[in-house]
Amino acid sequence: MKEFEKKSDCLENTLCILGDQWTALILRDLSLEPCTFSQLENSLDSISPRTLSQRLEHLLRQEIIEKQLYCPHPPRYHYVLTNKGIELQDVLEKMVEWGEKYKPKQTQEVTSK
Repeated sequence: MKEFEKKSDCLENTLCILGDQWTALILRDLSLEPCTFSQLENSLDSISPRTLSQRLEHLLRQEIIEKQLYCPHPPRYHYVLTNKGIELQDVLEKMVEWGEKYKPKQTQEVTSK
């Protein structure tokens, strides 16, 4: 079994990036292909535009993603993972594996007649 050193600042740094559901889902989508704002908004159908903008800005500041111009007039951008963002894919894959292994069991409703 792997022993972890007490490096709370390292875990805290990671949680500052992945600490909410939307960020992980945005990174999931961007790991598949570059996406526009509207593509991300459609994929994450219950996210508000303001929340999506905030999460994207945070990821841009952290240099996890970058914007690439694909249409100059009017300016339109794709969001893509940087090398730093690509390295997070292993973390996300482990999260998916863990979630699949320990997903909650469906509770069946018992109806009495």
